Amino acid sequence: MKQSKKAFMGISQIIGSFTKLGFLLIGTFTLLSCSKNLPDRIVAYSNEFETGNTKDFKIYGAAGIEDSLKITDFNKTKIFGRFSGNAVVFSYNQLPEHNVIKIEFDLYMHDDWKGNFIVPGTTLPDLWQLKLDNNPLLITNFSNGAQDQLFPNSYTPTLTNNKPFSNSWGVFPGICSKAGQSNGTSFYKIEYITSHSGPIELAFQDVSFSSTSLCIKSWSIDNLKLTTMLKQ
Repeated sequence: MKQSKKAFMGISQIIGSFTKLGFLLIGTFTLLSCSKNLPDRIVAYSNEFETGNTKDFKIYGAAGIEDSLKITDFNKTKIFGRFSGNAVVFSYNQLPEHNVIKIEFDLYMHDDWKGNFIVPGTTLPDLWQLKLDNNPLLITNFSNGAQDQLFPNSYTPTLTNNKPFSNSWGVFPGICSKAGQSNGTSFYKIEYITSHSGPIELAFQDVSFSSTSLCIKSWSIDNLKLTTMLKQ
């Protein structure tokens, strides 16, 4: 098991990863453009969380590993969450031989996410990130209110201002601080294709500079699927 200090990435490590992020995204788009030449794909892992299966996951907080693996009923389905101020680490070593992998999941952003809003006295907005084998694939943020958001763009020192809910696949009522508001939860489909081999570790994490109260804002994931490919 990795130490919690590796799983729970601090902001200085995020800033130091921006250069790597650019190269990873370039590689992702290149592979997407050539995907028609890939061989048959194998769905190597799929989890809808309906049975409560979380055995390949660990949850970290600022103090280290946490015991609670949460399954929540939401919008007539079960989702993995809710989380706030957490790193959720998925480790899986049963993938077939491959050199390309496709990562897919649904991401729910619940309640009062404020996108590019920067809390007075801080220098960055709240961020959400996805890492593959300890390398960042996505560092971004989301807005369920009037403030602009980064997504579908990734973080750069000059913030990109996209409209709230940009590239969202839908909105649902909030859960706590925006309970009863029809657009209190935003729903996104995240998908990446990239070169990869061997076991996999995915880390999903929010980095908050405002409140980490679970009622004020939180996030969940669902329908995690890994598809492997072996390109000769």
